[in-house]
Amino acid sequence: MIITKSRLQESSVVITLPSDNGKKPSENQEYIVVYSEDRTITLVPKIEDPFSGGEEAEYYEKDEWGDVALEGREIL
Repeated sequence: MIITKSRLQESSVVITLPSDNGKKPSENQEYIVVYSEDRTITLVPKIEDPFSGGEEAEYYEKDEWGDVALEGREIL
């Protein structure tokens, strides 16, 4: 079990993540921080938007329900 301790640095709380048998987080990686109700803190590596570089309508999917006749309450 690896244990670390939080510390105050100006107005932020800092937690140092030690390596574990050579495994360690990437340097200068941005993370999304998720605070859970049970006081768990989850760090999710932030990635670039995978849909930002495509051509217009490249990721379009054909409407599979276009030929279904509407009837009943769904047409409200």
